Amino acid sequence: MATLKPRAGIRLTIEEFLDLPDTEDRRKMELDEGELYIMPRPRRVHQFLQFHIRLHFENYAGRFEEPPAEMLTDFVVHLLLEVRTLLAPDLCIVLRERLHLVGDRMVEGAPDIAIEILSSDRRRDLVRKRQLYAEAGVLEYWIFDPENDTATLLDLHDGEYVERAVLGADGIVSTPLLPGLSIPLSEVFNNPRRPR
Repeated sequence: MATLKPRAGIRLTIEEFLDLPDTEDRRKMELDEGELYIMPRPRRVHQFLQFHIRLHFENYAGRFEEPPAEMLTDFVVHLLLEVRTLLAPDLCIVLRERLHLVGDRMVEGAPDIAIEILSSDRRRDLVRKRQLYAEAGVLEYWIFDPENDTATLLDLHDGEYVERAVLGADGIVSTPLLPGLSIPLSEVFNNPRRPR
């Protein structure tokens, strides 16, 4: 299996997926109902937003002797659905009391918050991943849109996401799951170092 070259559309088990070598250009891979999905390489603005969202979280977590959660970047998440599905959200947050789910190679279960930054395959994040995260019980789904400079915050209610807020560049991302966390979107979207 180690000699298998990853290519989109091949069918794999979870074990085969985890044994895949990295793609030569380091693209992110996911397994959706047993089918390999290879994402396009992220653009500079995507990486910039991902870094700055994480930076705000790390500054928040650094205020605690025992941080209330851990944030993971591009880490594989096994959603434990009936189908073979492994996603790699741009960022995800697992609360401290559930850190036992975080293994060396993946999160074994739904993270508390999944965060995606929209890029070339917007429909996948807006429709497919929204459906999968809801089915798996991810409590919050945050969608950052660099085209429109918005952050959409979704809360899970009765198995479906309900829009809590759509914030513009003057908004502040917060969550009841992490009291005191605030991500001023002006420092993310309006950052003078942001690539255009």
